[in-house]
Amino acid sequence: MTMTAEPTSTTKVPRRRKAQPDALPTANRGSAVAKNVGLRLIVPAVVLLAWWYTTSRDMVSPLIVPAPGDVWDALDSYVLGGVWNEDILSSARGTLWSFAIGLVLGIVGGSIMAFVASIKTAVYPYILAFQAFPKIAVAPLFVVWLGYGDAPKIIIGASLAVFPVISATMAGLIDVDPDEHNLMRSVGASKRQELRHLRFPRAMSYVFPALDIAVVGALLGVITAEIVGTEYGLGRVITERAAYGDSAAVYAVLIVLAVAGAILHLAVSTLHRVMPRSIVPK
Repeated sequence: MTMTAEPTSTTKVPRRRKAQPDALPTANRGSAVAKNVGLRLIVPAVVLLAWWYTTSRDMVSPLIVPAPGDVWDALDSYVLGGVWNEDILSSARGTLWSFAIGLVLGIVGGSIMAFVASIKTAVYPYILAFQAFPKIAVAPLFVVWLGYGDAPKIIIGASLAVFPVISATMAGLIDVDPDEHNLMRSVGASKRQELRHLRFPRAMSYVFPALDIAVVGALLGVITAEIVGTEYGLGRVITERAAYGDSAAVYAVLIVLAVAGAILHLAVSTLHRVMPRSIVPK
């Protein structure tokens, strides 16, 4: 009787080679990006076509909707020609300072109110009340108090940037999965380790989506203060050009602001992607 030897633990069993997951999706990813870019170009193309058709047929007054060519001439003269350089730099500087101050105050204030309930109870309702104030109404007060420099617009911009960061920070620090919290306790993690490895990453996952709102709020606050009164800035340009009936220049400023908003959004998205996963869960 012939005995068949059973395979021992040292017998090598050939393993199936794993399929390369990135080979096919790379092509698909490229086509998806191209499709998304094409879809995003449809809306501006339709708007530009309708804009050109409306103005070329004199269907609306040039004081209300100037021709695309006139707006391009304004961009060429004022932006590319460097006439608005100081105003653009002033608005950009005010926006960045407003965003930075709002970010720091929002994270610090949100962290304090997340862990000290009495401070949240005492302070947060007044933050909500101040947020409800129309900033165009309080901006003249800051201009009277602080003059026509950068200070009033930085304060207004920071006041709009800080609220979404405060709310997101509080929500992220408080909204912790109970199972994850119990796991940290079961392994004997300290309060500092719990904050570093659980609550802080969770808070950052809330804060980064709020940064898009915060940075746009900072820009809007700065422009609002500049419209009320300032020495330099794109808001001042809007007021000045509108007073002269130069609608093409006003539209040119709006285009510059739209481009600035897109750049700020791209900067926040890029920062989110490059941050380590240990700090910001993707």
